Amino acid sequence: MGGPTFVVGNRKVDFDMGIRLTRLAAAGLVSMTVLGGTIIGGSLFADAAAGEDFSGRFSETGLGADRGYRIRGSANMNVKNHRTVVSVSIIGLDRDTTYTSHLHNGTCESGGGGHYQNDEGGLITPPNELWLSSTNDPFDGITNQKNNQAEADGSANWAARTDSETMTNALSIVVHAPGGARIACADLT
Repeated sequence: MGGPTFVVGNRKVDFDMGIRLTRLAAAGLVSMTVLGGTIIGGSLFADAAAGEDFSGRFSETGLGADRGYRIRGSANMNVKNHRTVVSVSIIGLDRDTTYTSHLHNGTCESGGGGHYQNDEGGLITPPNELWLSSTNDPFDGITNQKNNQAEADGSANWAARTDSETMTNALSIVVHAPGGARIACADLT
């Protein structure tokens, strides 16, 4: 079984030299590109999705409309290095009601798919999933705060996939009513 191939410039180097270079990069003594990312100062920075912003507009789902919701609002997601941050502003949620909201792996047209998971098939809670909250606790959910407007955010210490051809991608934010019904969705583009 062979190890990984290391290339410096356009020249292959042996496995031991490649490992030594990787250790130097991890120690911050050199920088090097690895699988589409760059190791600088001991941190691996993904080049593909670093610093990308995505946004979308909320509207109620068919089920949300059937239940009388008239939801509007915005969703924003920033993916940078090893961090994903999502914030939402929503009008039209009921007062004195707590809603849940998550990053999802399907489009609104497809029903939102399932919860986006950084490690597919892993834990079904944070930190493997990104949940939004009106407080600093992701388990608290979203509540109307003032002027019939709810503000919430969530973050994760991983860069959400947005253009993978082999794994699920972060595509939308879904708001669930108590009991789990999907009442609103915003596609992230």
